Amino acid sequence: MKVLSIWLAPAMLVLLSAPAEPSRISEVGTYGNFETAGVDNKVDSMDYDETATVEYKKASEPSYARGHDFVRYDGNHMATSLFGLDLNTAYDVRITLYDPDSVTGTNPVYTTLSTKPGYMLPPPVRTIQVANKTELDQAASQALPGDRIVLAPGTYANGIHISNRSGTEAQPIVFTSRDSARPLFNGDVSAGIELYRANHFAFNNLEVHNENGDGVRIRGSHHIVVKECYIHDSQPGNYTSNLFIQHSEEGNPAYSGSHLILDNVIGDDVHDPVDENQGPGPPNQNVPGQSYFGIRMDYQPGAFTTIRGNTIYGVVDGIHPTGDEGASPVMDPDDPDVLLTWRDQNLDPYDNVIYDCKDDCIEADGHMANGRVFRNRIGNCENGISVAPLYPGPLFVFRNYLHGFHQGCLKQNTGVAGIFRKVLFYHNTVMEKARSSPQHCGSEYCLYRGEPAVQQDFTYTNNLFYGRGPVYNGDMYTSGNYHKNDRFDYNLMYSTRQTDPTYAYKWVCEYGQPLNNTRYTDLPSFRSAVGQEIHGRWGDPLLDTTRLPGYPPNSRLLNLKIQTGSPTIDGGVLLPGLNDRYIGAAPDMGAYEWFPAGTEKEEGPGETQDRTFHCESLPQPLSRKGHFQILAGPARAGGHGSVQCHRTGGGAVRPWPSGNEVS
Repeated sequence: MKVLSIWLAPAMLVLLSAPAEPSRISEVGTYGNFETAGVDNKVDSMDYDETATVEYKKASEPSYARGHDFVRYDGNHMATSLFGLDLNTAYDVRITLYDPDSVTGTNPVYTTLSTKPGYMLPPPVRTIQVANKTELDQAASQALPGDRIVLAPGTYANGIHISNRSGTEAQPIVFTSRDSARPLFNGDVSAGIELYRANHFAFNNLEVHNENGDGVRIRGSHHIVVKECYIHDSQPGNYTSNLFIQHSEEGNPAYSGSHLILDNVIGDDVHDPVDENQGPGPPNQNVPGQSYFGIRMDYQPGAFTTIRGNTIYGVVDGIHPTGDEGASPVMDPDDPDVLLTWRDQNLDPYDNVIYDCKDDCIEADGHMANGRVFRNRIGNCENGISVAPLYPGPLFVFRNYLHGFHQGCLKQNTGVAGIFRKVLFYHNTVMEKARSSPQHCGSEYCLYRGEPAVQQDFTYTNNLFYGRGPVYNGDMYTSGNYHKNDRFDYNLMYSTRQTDPTYAYKWVCEYGQPLNNTRYTDLPSFRSAVGQEIHGRWGDPLLDTTRLPGYPPNSRLLNLKIQTGSPTIDGGVLLPGLNDRYIGAAPDMGAYEWFPAGTEKEEGPGETQDRTFHCESLPQPLSRKGHFQILAGPARAGGHGSVQCHRTGGGAVRPWPSGNEVS
């Protein structure tokens, strides 16, 4: 509804309702990744009471399934994401716009998208064997599309620097090892591997150790693959990076991005120790000898990048996927087109294991539209995930396991300009760590909504929050600051009360509001006063707190799956497109969907099956061998059983005979 303000006299203001303008979908954009997809709509004549739904199906199937509803992220656009898609598959998509002021134009709108196949190094057109730095430099300077440059073991000083040379989508230029031993790249003040305006390259099974500069630097380039590399101990200091993606606007075409960072080990092994309080010094300040970022994307890094299956440890910030934090111009929620200025969109950091970070394991501070942070394992750090600030959204934070944080699971306090907004926090398992001495620190909480902050429109649904003191905590004592329009429901909450035996909740909202900074002893009083968690539950979630094998004890990486009898079971609510394949009467709360022992469970969107049916390796980061125990139930009538081994990023699938070892 449009409203006109008309002054008739010095002291009289009359509000008149203008004729409503029907809205219409004028543009639709889709992006298909491996198992996710993004859908974006431009809506003309939007006045913010519109909603839109998405439905999707395989092109070969007769009926549509409902996805997550669209989320408005600026004055003219909505976006949503699809999860749990099959690799290399075509999908039909149906979008329906709803507007109480009426809709014009084509409605519903039909479109299509296709997901990517699993990544594999393509067969070479030409293979070039390299055994020393001179041969490497010559091969790099003369590389052609389809070349596979194969490096013998050894050390290659001063790294490689490639500019204005490219492969193609079908025939990238590949640098890889001759055998399982990783060739070592040292570097110079720029990087160990540096690309400028160089597209369609792949780097596979290499080691990069550059104490003089960044490890890998990608600038003005697109479609770069970094796979199964060991990148570590780059130059120590403030804002140094082991892998740095930047300035996609300098590329050809500009803003393309589309990088794949897959199955790498990225870390810092040699630096001064970090204490239990994430010191010495402020948590966002590196200790002597420590590089700052594991993976950094900044300064218009580009869209459509996937960061998947990596082990990242020992740095200040693990993954920084969102660029240009607080950079001018800062767009507000009603800006007509955020992506015309800031192009960071449709990013997928998932299936990563991140620990021993002095500050944030995932620092999603800055610009990202329609991002998906899911299925990550997060250990020892200051904050598990930071969204301070995050704009314009939406950002799906889905089925992550978080334990070992010092301040909180989701950082939301910052003095950086801008209204941060539209974070969808779904099906995460959050457990506040136990401490040795002292038992609790004054800045340590399960979920902390602090200040300074200008934040709105976060949604928390189907999560598991396990605290040591107040489950929800915060501070809001400064005029002009707020946390508002946040929604909490269908979450499982529990506290041991060991650090605060009196209060279970401290609620913050907008400075000056009556409910701001109010405290509550239990869930019923919180629910009654604040009106949140109408369907929430309180109780010990019965988590499996055994350590994940293969990681250091101080990583604080725990199993964190629920066990039989947990009050999380069947306590959640259906989120279309996210948890449709639940077991029982309703979805469970938290990252893990429980099912009875001996019952086969279909894998749902964003979740991994129990290891009884889906085996994962959790080796030491530099080990190339994994040991598995396969538990098989009775064969179905007329059926048979088999075991296969494959890499998550693609590769040959082959039988694995019982008792054999594969590397």
